[in-house]
Amino acid sequence: MKFATLLLTLAVVLATPALAQDANGYAGDWQVTTGDGGTGMCRINLATNSGSFGLWATSLGCLGPLAMVNGWRQEGGNLHLLGYDGNTVATFSPNGRALDGRSANGEPMVLAPLSGQSVASNMPAPAQNCIRHPASGYCADAADIAVPTAFPLWVRGAHLLNIRALPDGKSQLVGQTQPGQCFMIDSCQATPEGIRCHIAPGQNSLPTGYVLKHFTDSQGTFIGFQNFC
Repeated sequence: MKFATLLLTLAVVLATPALAQDANGYAGDWQVTTGDGGTGMCRINLATNSGSFGLWATSLGCLGPLAMVNGWRQEGGNLHLLGYDGNTVATFSPNGRALDGRSANGEPMVLAPLSGQSVASNMPAPAQNCIRHPASGYCADAADIAVPTAFPLWVRGAHLLNIRALPDGKSQLVGQTQPGQCFMIDSCQATPEGIRCHIAPGQNSLPTGYVLKHFTDSQGTFIGFQNFC
């Protein structure tokens, strides 16, 4: 019995540094920016010690769901902020310089590192059986993988996308969207090449036409745009 207890204790001790090392990459302060560009004083601190749910986290000067942040965890290439009840209040994925995400009520927001965290190197290796964000190579948020069903909708390009005159990959190329560019779509439909969404007319910088919601290349399948701007 004592030998079994000793082995269990040794296993816990050996496992603990790996957890701490993994968590240390995100430890520190993060500035929150909401979808409308507001920053205010809302900051999130991620700790490396275990809490009631996952690892400890605290919020300062935040309103709404983020005021209830009490923990965090990593899963499937994403970072989840947890509330006092253990439920997810916001989910984020890396875009190379920050963490893009949404609150549980759908509000887009960004976490910018304030303590020198290296966003690109902290997530586990990308899963090969998921639809990914092209900027990071990691699994995209489920809310951005979903095909929009309510229109009109402002979206944000995640990659350079070809705009076709018709919902057909062989139709005339009339323009391109740029990564990070916002544009409005007014419908989506299934085609042999995948889901194509129509860019609404009247946008001065873009011609009207069709872009792919998801695209596939030699590296896998990726989202063409995020479902918010």
